[in-house]
Amino acid sequence: MAGPIKTRYTIVGAGIAGIAAAEAIRELDRSGPLLVVNGEGVAPYCRPLTVEVLTDEKTPEEICLREAQWFSERKITIVTGDPVAELRAPTKQLLLATGQVVAWEKLLVAVGSQPAGVRIAGLEQVPCFTLFTQADAARLKPLCKPGAQALVVGIGLIGLQALTALRRRGVSVVAVEVAPKVLPMILDAEAAGYAQRRLEQHGIDVRVGTSVQELRPVAGGRRPYQALTSTGEVLDFDFLVMAVGMQPNLILADRAGIARGRGIRVSPTMQTSIPDIYAAGDVTEYPDWIEGGEEVHAHWVNAYRQGRIAGRHMAGGDPPPCEPVFLNSLRVFDLPIITMGASRRDALEGAEAFVAAAPARPAYRRLLVRDGRLIGATFVNDVGEAGVFQYLMQNRINIGEVAEELVNRGRKAFEFLDELHRQVVRGDLEWAPSMDLISEYRKNHRHTRWGHNEPEK
Repeated sequence: MAGPIKTRYTIVGAGIAGIAAAEAIRELDRSGPLLVVNGEGVAPYCRPLTVEVLTDEKTPEEICLREAQWFSERKITIVTGDPVAELRAPTKQLLLATGQVVAWEKLLVAVGSQPAGVRIAGLEQVPCFTLFTQADAARLKPLCKPGAQALVVGIGLIGLQALTALRRRGVSVVAVEVAPKVLPMILDAEAAGYAQRRLEQHGIDVRVGTSVQELRPVAGGRRPYQALTSTGEVLDFDFLVMAVGMQPNLILADRAGIARGRGIRVSPTMQTSIPDIYAAGDVTEYPDWIEGGEEVHAHWVNAYRQGRIAGRHMAGGDPPPCEPVFLNSLRVFDLPIITMGASRRDALEGAEAFVAAAPARPAYRRLLVRDGRLIGATFVNDVGEAGVFQYLMQNRINIGEVAEELVNRGRKAFEFLDELHRQVVRGDLEWAPSMDLISEYRKNHRHTRWGHNEPEK
């Protein structure tokens, strides 16, 4: 075995947080030895697009984040398929699975999350899959044939991706969710009803408020396996997809003694409790100004921003502190939904909900306001100007007097924002972010469809 690889910067993880950190480091330090450890045996890729590999909408090459040439051009060494086995903080070393030792001066832990597990009697007796990596998609694809029956456990964001991909491949799906509503981490009860109806319209057999108690193989039945639910039903299936959520991958952090709650605790510049060790992305937790406490803000944009902040600080820069995004944009088949903030809360102490619903269309808008500030919003099939509302929430702009008009479209969010800007220019309003807000919004969201979508007729 060769001697230790000596680096100035080592990044563990080649997802978007790790890639963003490498980019940021190279903006300030073009030559310092920089190593990225990619534990998977394939080139770095966009993990949320894994489902599109399963449905053959994209090839593995098309979801690649950065190719080998990108690393070589920037003098970045990448190790692929050799995950970290041990983080030795006192000696500033990593031990890789092959036995290779890496010495570092600054380290970033950007290992992301992993599928959460759930204990079910008989789970080891049935074919069970997750849909997280390219390898998962490759293992699952041969079973995805028209006429097959899948049981999906969990109807959150991961479950939604899984059942949508399965239906597109012609698989029949029965989906169970222990919570009393679908997408329980982002939708209030009324919004969840819209989503559930759209799932059912597309052939998904949905069971909410239901858990799987036991799994078993059967001989001579309609399907080779059965699930016994908490409601006493027996569900037949050919294979199971476990989609009960994600959790930060804390194995390295725990063994190294890095402070953590649900995720690794970090400072505003992404430093952990151990000097010269940083963390970014889905593995971290961060203050939640809306509901208080620390929260894991697992989101692509957050991971990218945190990676850049960590990288620039590692290289001696002085980046602005992390300001997490509380936003989800998704489709329940052809039904667009955007949520932000405390959108899942049916009620929140001290907050007032403003709702506009049109079930026949169908469309639904909801603003959750506390002390005049927007702290949550939901847009179902009516996502025009959603990006403006995100800006209003992120900047803690007072909308208390106009919330009813905004939710009912009596006043357009763009016009409200524009008027705020005009008041700042005239000097009628003192407000720290005195900038051209419309231009800033358009710059930040020029790559999205927000503000331009019309409701489904």
